Amino acid sequence: MKYTNIEAITKAQQYAYEIRHGRHTEPKEHVSFEEWFLNGVRKYEAKGVEFDFLTAGLVRMTQNEKSVLRTVQNFRDEYENHSPATTKVQFEECAGIA
Repeated sequence: MKYTNIEAITKAQQYAYEIRHGRHTEPKEHVSFEEWFLNGVRKYEAKGVEFDFLTAGLVRMTQNEKSVLRTVQNFRDEYENHSPATTKVQFEECAGIA
């Protein structure tokens, strides 16, 4: 099948996007929600994001005076929707940091 120039460019862009976001790698070993959540928190704390664990399962994430308020259940839902491929990208999307 011969692609037009525009179709070839679009296909290449889509493939590059998938490569950047880890869609063409082997699935990582399945981790529990607790381990996935803790790894994400530690990684972003190292990048300067501050996490405050509030009452009733609320998590406030602050970076450069920008705050995002999420519930632990939001993170759990995101983890379950993307399981077993729990990756860095999914934590970023769920946290609202990316």
